Amino acid sequence: MHFLDITTDTKTVYRLAEHERVLFFMLNRTGELTFELAGAGAEAYIFALYAGDHVSKHTLNLTQKHLAPNTLSSALVKAALAGTASLTYDGAIAIASGAHRSDAIQESRTLLLSPEARAHARPALEILAHDVQCHHAATTSPLNEEALFFARSRGLSKAAAKKLLVQGFFQDVLERMEKL
Repeated sequence: MHFLDITTDTKTVYRLAEHERVLFFMLNRTGELTFELAGAGAEAYIFALYAGDHVSKHTLNLTQKHLAPNTLSSALVKAALAGTASLTYDGAIAIASGAHRSDAIQESRTLLLSPEARAHARPALEILAHDVQCHHAATTSPLNEEALFFARSRGLSKAAAKKLLVQGFFQDVLERMEKL
């Protein structure tokens, strides 16, 4: 497996060849990104993290294109937004007519840390092949008040409890990356 930190990269299209396996990581990267699985057996694992506060405005248009059979792509976008920060995420999975037995997953999870923070997620599927698996999910929620109460009842300040919960929210990404 090849690891690529594309946080500051200027490329917008990443093309994977036959049996190529790549883990892509990005932090607060915005813009349009396309991941093309052009060779049979190609695998792309995409992890996008966002942390925003005050007036941060993030926009990500991410497309996973399966152009060959037996390909796999997985995209996980996670954001924690405070102040008046916002994230607009448009995600698309496109399975070409010859890309049979492809498997594609797309997740967007956003944690709103203030009432003024905003998140917009629009996942989309375009499937032109048979015998494929595609999943997409999007959630946006504030901090869990029960978890916050529990952490505070253990002697943590409100700020420390929030920080601990946000760290736990992002910890899942590191664990998923380690398993690859």
